Amino acid sequence: MKLTFLSDETLQDLRTNYEEYKEHYYTKDDAWFNDYLSLNGRVLESKVDFQVPEMNMSDDFLVSDAENVKNLYEALRHLNLSQATDERIWAGLAHLQLRDYAFHRLKKEREAHNDKRINTGYFLKAGGMKRSLFVHILARLWWVGHMTYDETNKENPFWLTEFFCEADFSARSVVFFSSNFTSNRAITRGILRALVSWKQKGNTIKRDHFVQATKYLNVVGGAMILDTLTMEEVEKMVGNVWSRCLG
Repeated sequence: MKLTFLSDETLQDLRTNYEEYKEHYYTKDDAWFNDYLSLNGRVLESKVDFQVPEMNMSDDFLVSDAENVKNLYEALRHLNLSQATDERIWAGLAHLQLRDYAFHRLKKEREAHNDKRINTGYFLKAGGMKRSLFVHILARLWWVGHMTYDETNKENPFWLTEFFCEADFSARSVVFFSSNFTSNRAITRGILRALVSWKQKGNTIKRDHFVQATKYLNVVGGAMILDTLTMEEVEKMVGNVWSRCLG
C-alpha cells in the first residue's frame, strides 16, 4: 500500500480548531475521525510504499518505545529527510494508519485532558522543528531510529538504538538531539559508541552523560569543524575525555 497524509487544509483545520475537536481525541472517537477524514480532499496518497508495521502496544513504554523505534524505522527507512520533517506525514499517520497506536500511546494524556501534550503528540507543536520532531509520538520513533541505526554493524544495526532506548527514552530524545551537531549521524553514533564502551567498563549511564558529551563537543566545535570527524574519531575523543575526567 501507499503512505497517506493529510492535506494542508486538513492539517491546519485540525491544528487551529483543536478546541472544537478535542472531545473526539479524549473519547477515542473513531467514527468521528472516519467521517471527518473521508471527505473528499482531506487525505492524500503519496508515492511512498508503506507496509503498516505491527506496533508494540504494551503499557510498559520502556519496552514498547524501544521496539517501536525499530518497527517504524524499518517500515519507513526509505523516507528522505524532507519527507521525514513533513508534519502532514506524521500528523497523518497519527490520525490514519497508526491511529490506534496514537490513541494508545497518549491514553493517559487523553483521559487527563492534557491538551498541551495531545497537541505535541499529534502535531509538530513543541516549539522549534527539531524539538517537535523528537516530542511527536511517531516522528521521534523514526528520527531516533535514523540517528542511531548503525549500518556498519551487519549483525545488529540497531545495537546503538537498543542502548539509547534502554532508559529515559522521552527525556533522552529531547536532551540529546537538541544540539545542532547531533544532527550529524557520525557524531551521534560516535558519542553513543563511547557511551556503550563506558557502560561496558561497569559504569552506570545517566542522562547527565549525554548532556556532558554534547557540552564537550560544543566546546570543541569552537576550535574545529566537527562535521569533518568520523564516527570513530568522535568515539575516541569522547572516550578519552571521560577517561581523564571520570576515570
